Amino acid sequence: MPTEEERAEIYSNAQWTALEKLVFRVAFIFIGLFCIPLDTGFYQMIFNFDYAHLNYRDLTEVVAFFNPQFINIFSESGFFGLASYVNYPFILFIAIIGAVIWTSLDRSSKQYQVLYYWLRVLARYRVAYAGIGWGYKKLFIMQMPREYEGLWHTELIDFFAKRLYWEALSVVPRYEIFLGFAEFIGGFLLLFRRTTGIGAAITLVVFGNIAISNHAYDIGEQVPSAAMAMLSIFILWHDIPGIWSLIVKEQDARIVHYYPQFKIAWQKYSRLAIKYAFNFVFVVLFFIFEVYGYTHNDFYKIPNTPGIKGAAGFYEVSEFKLNHKVIPYHPEDSLRWHNVTFEDWSSISIKLANRPQDIEMFAAGSYPHRTEVYDGKWHFHWQGDIRRYGDPKKHKKKDRSKRDLNITWESSGMAGRHWYYYKADTLNHILYLQNKNRTSRHLKQILHYSRPSANRIILSGVNEFRDSIKVTLDRSTRKYPLLSGVENPEQAY
Repeated sequence: MPTEEERAEIYSNAQWTALEKLVFRVAFIFIGLFCIPLDTGFYQMIFNFDYAHLNYRDLTEVVAFFNPQFINIFSESGFFGLASYVNYPFILFIAIIGAVIWTSLDRSSKQYQVLYYWLRVLARYRVAYAGIGWGYKKLFIMQMPREYEGLWHTELIDFFAKRLYWEALSVVPRYEIFLGFAEFIGGFLLLFRRTTGIGAAITLVVFGNIAISNHAYDIGEQVPSAAMAMLSIFILWHDIPGIWSLIVKEQDARIVHYYPQFKIAWQKYSRLAIKYAFNFVFVVLFFIFEVYGYTHNDFYKIPNTPGIKGAAGFYEVSEFKLNHKVIPYHPEDSLRWHNVTFEDWSSISIKLANRPQDIEMFAAGSYPHRTEVYDGKWHFHWQGDIRRYGDPKKHKKKDRSKRDLNITWESSGMAGRHWYYYKADTLNHILYLQNKNRTSRHLKQILHYSRPSANRIILSGVNEFRDSIKVTLDRSTRKYPLLSGVENPEQAY
């Protein structure tokens, strides 16, 4: 077995063909542009982090999403289909132009082993930190959080496909943890030379599967997922002939890699310092932040202000008075409340008929915003992914007092229910309600509450239209087969 010095000498004396050098130049630029953030907003976001209160969400923003995104096509295919990959040929075109210029300027180089090594290192760490970051989100059950009352009482027809996929995973936390472990272990193995091959194989399968799922359920993050799978293929590329010989041909194989020698002290120490610094931030510190968030009820999709003690549940509206007049139930009545859910946290949802509202979009930058119509137009911006990183909210300190109001995961990708954040004055028994929908924040209610019994809540006060209301709520005894695990689901009803 040759030593590292002997391998370095062998590779240094090897001469590449003109075609190999041209292909590498194209690949170097193409892969490099997928490994380095090109968005000006990305760096503005990092500059504006609240470093005194740095958390796992900030680190997720750093490692999870960025990829070249200069062109956006406002169409269904542009967001969820093949047209969403329009930046791949665009970046390839840039790489080809760059390679042609490079070739004209560099005619003396015999090979690019050193550059190939560093490009592979860059790709390794790009995929590694993305896998670890996404893995942590699932390992700590944050990406697909647990279900809640309002979700259980939303009709299936009111769900986006993406939201159905999310809930299909969240209903089995152990499976979500398994998926997170697969992402994490693939990324973690990429941090080490000897396990790079198996790590890249795992991340290829994991991120490839994620990209396919994104297409199937219109999730919108297929482009960065496919980019991680593509980088995994690049990392594996040198090993594929040996893997093929071993597995398919059933022949012995030896894979030899080039590793440059760092003989000068400052080079050795600089390499180690950079390596350990990045690993500390994106592996160790990231883990500490995740544990802190998990143990301190800081789930980024779930409010953490406790709701009224013992009130969580699904309530039927037994009586509804509007301006002191009893309003009987009618399935198409837009004023009368149909039912109400109280969550464990400070949110309630109200089922109303014929009262339209904007459906809350998902927070992901790849997902179409409510103002982006499918007009089929191409939108180019030299600053990169301004849809994700151009949001001014990412360039300023967040108001932590509005955390729960701004968390709209409860209603994202769903219709049918109106969601309110509330502040409870438990001394005077008053609820101050504010609509959580981003276009309806002006809708507020002030309601007094009383609890004659553990299963009854009476609300009275002024609604969002300045009308007097009085609502009697009785907790439903409905059971959930999925939660209770009964063998005969029909018996639960």
